Amino acid sequence: MHNVEIQNLSFRYKTEGKLILKDIDLHVDAGEFVCILGQSGCGKSTLLRLLAGLERCTTGKITVDGNEVKGASLLRGVVFQDYGLFPWMTAGANITLALKKKFPKSDKTELKEKTIELLDAVGLDKSVYKKYPRELSGGMKQRCAIAIAFGIDPPILLMDEPFGALDAVTRSMLQDMVLELWKNQTKRKTIFFVTHDVDEALLLANRIIVLGQSPSNIICDMKIPEGKRISRENQFEDPDVLKMRNELIRYIHRDIRKHIVYDTAIHIA
Repeated sequence: MHNVEIQNLSFRYKTEGKLILKDIDLHVDAGEFVCILGQSGCGKSTLLRLLAGLERCTTGKITVDGNEVKGASLLRGVVFQDYGLFPWMTAGANITLALKKKFPKSDKTELKEKTIELLDAVGLDKSVYKKYPRELSGGMKQRCAIAIAFGIDPPILLMDEPFGALDAVTRSMLQDMVLELWKNQTKRKTIFFVTHDVDEALLLANRIIVLGQSPSNIICDMKIPEGKRISRENQFEDPDVLKMRNELIRYIHRDIRKHIVYDTAIHIA
């Protein structure tokens, strides 16, 4: 089922010594779309790297179906903000390289066919197969990165502010595309999506986790029932949606004020 369990997780970088995350406890069922929301510098990306197995917990642990995460795995795909494409390889070669790991017995023809199918699935023409990343727009490069992530078909997908550097129109298009890819799967992936944008979190997620200021812990855990899913049509008009939006913003602002008061008190003392 690939349920994810985070137990008593704390983390600090060895070189800095500063505590980044503290006492994180979270259970996520398979198939949930979880947005990790919070201000810049609160540890959202660090938590994602821990989920990916790219960093190790200082205390506590992360398990998937009871198995502790101790390193990177094809069970967990990652989409970064910087696209993660090798610049010396064509878009097609980048995607094919990932597919080789997932389908080691497939020959070149089969891999190419799968790559072109993936390009089509993310709305790209097959001509992109032969183009280098420098020839693609930011939105096209991010579509290729998403094609790679969905191509290796991991049950858990980790997305680190993947649309943060894109213009508003392209960002909206890719938000819709990811949501449709997730909704249309027979067995939905578990997605962890990092963002600092409240509206993006409300549009995409069926569960929103808010991290407070560093050292971060969870200050809000909001679940959105399937029948209450938010759409672009009701995002800024439905009173229930506006209530959720205001609640999330209040949690973030309240936490910021608390830390300002605390830091000021320490400074005066």
